[in-house]
Amino acid sequence: MPISVIYFYLRRPDVTPEHFRSYMEETHVPLIKEVFEMHPPQSLRLRYIARVKTGAGDRLGAVTSSRGRADPDAPVVLVGSPKDVDWDAIGEMVFRDELHVQQCLAVMNGPGGQRIKEDEETIAITEKTRVILMGEESNFM
Repeated sequence: MPISVIYFYLRRPDVTPEHFRSYMEETHVPLIKEVFEMHPPQSLRLRYIARVKTGAGDRLGAVTSSRGRADPDAPVVLVGSPKDVDWDAIGEMVFRDELHVQQCLAVMNGPGGQRIKEDEETIAITEKTRVILMGEESNFM
């Protein structure tokens, strides 16, 4: 049964959302692929927060996320407060099974993992990074 590992990244305050995304996709993900070359995840996805400056909050009627009221780089929040969002991107790695996860964890505990951690420090607040093992999936639609 496939296993998903979800991770949450918070960019450093001196890094723009645009630079964060380009760095993640052009530098960090290729490094992950290189380090996990022998045991790559079945898939790796990154999703980024929609920002106020995109106008999505105005189009959807999200009052706390309108361009006239909020910081342009703030997240578009439909329910809740933008202050409660303490991440900029969600990543998901999907693995074949627990053995596959263990193989990748072994890589992360070695020199390759250290390279990934050092690279993350250049772009993210690593003390805020969260990595979560997900349980079984239920689909309804």
